[in-house]
Amino acid sequence: MTDAKRLFFGIGLDDTAKEHIKAWLGNSVVGKKPHTKVQNWHLTLAFLPNVQPDQQNQLVEFARTLHVAPFSLRFSETGYWPHNGIFYLKPDSIPEPLSLLAEPLRDKGSELDIYHNPFGFAPHITLFRSHKPSPEIVQAIPPFTLEVKQFHLYHSYRCEERGLIYEPIETFMLNA
Repeated sequence: MTDAKRLFFGIGLDDTAKEHIKAWLGNSVVGKKPHTKVQNWHLTLAFLPNVQPDQQNQLVEFARTLHVAPFSLRFSETGYWPHNGIFYLKPDSIPEPLSLLAEPLRDKGSELDIYHNPFGFAPHITLFRSHKPSPEIVQAIPPFTLEVKQFHLYHSYRCEERGLIYEPIETFMLNA
């Protein structure tokens, strides 16, 4: 069991989106602690803790079979979950291609008995973690659009020097 990995499928952010969010956080959001690391910003599609090597291979093969057209996500709204102190950006709407990507990936995690998610799909980009109360928003984020053309399988692990790392280990291109 020592070969198990903490993985997740997710959508990465391009540099333009990261810079947009970072500038807004720096100018318009007051927090009691630093925001999450810019390089870790993503939108989770399916969380998959404790994945064995054979399960990882099955997940990759399954993800390669998905045929979803590229799509856009517009962000202009924030949210906050008080129970865990998560402050986040959420897309203005959930386009059908996003659901067509997330739901089968989440279902596959359940089918392989990796993780049975008790929560419905709530797409978001975590900006603060364990932050109570919610950070103060001085000015709303100027809307931006993320063009989604691919998604990744990430390995999540801790490194003594660099802290929490989300490393893409597989990339899957979207195509209709």
